[in-house]
Amino acid sequence: MDIDLDVHELLVMGDSHLIIRQDQGEWETRDIKLIPYRQCVQDLSRRFKSIEFRYIPMFHNELADALATLASILPYPDNTHIDPLEIQVRNQHGYCNTIETEPDGEPWYHDIKRFQKTREYLKHAKGDQKRTIRRLTNGFFLNGEILYKSTPDLNLLRCIGAIEAEQIMSEVHSGVCGPHMNGYVLAKKILRAGYY
Repeated sequence: MDIDLDVHELLVMGDSHLIIRQDQGEWETRDIKLIPYRQCVQDLSRRFKSIEFRYIPMFHNELADALATLASILPYPDNTHIDPLEIQVRNQHGYCNTIETEPDGEPWYHDIKRFQKTREYLKHAKGDQKRTIRRLTNGFFLNGEILYKSTPDLNLLRCIGAIEAEQIMSEVHSGVCGPHMNGYVLAKKILRAGYY
């Protein structure tokens, strides 16, 4: 496609360390099934003024993986024009946007805890808001001043506020035993440690 578009300079990025190193000529291609592909890449590479192969670690290549998955599931009729995708790149991960701040100084679970203690609703709560708070409190357990979230396997996870959450995330992510994991794995590890 790049040759048909008369591209002269090309940057090829991939997350397979083996393939990129072989295409760069740093490693030898030994697999008998890959040798014809390697030869094809060499032949095509000569048609460009300059071509560079760059290795991108898999965890830095999430967008390309998502686009490849999307492309593999969509049918593409030959006579149909497909407009380019518009992609927004955010400065932080999506799971960071779901964390609620505590502007009033109360933790996120304040209303649930108060309802567990006193069975009183907010002053201006309407019918659907009352129903929601009742439904939410069914999954929680109050022991003194500590609120716990019940899990399906009957474990209890201690509910924590923003300040405690920051400390726990910091310790689990990069503390003494922290493996510097991504956000999803970090959240799972914190849940396994007994926090919610």
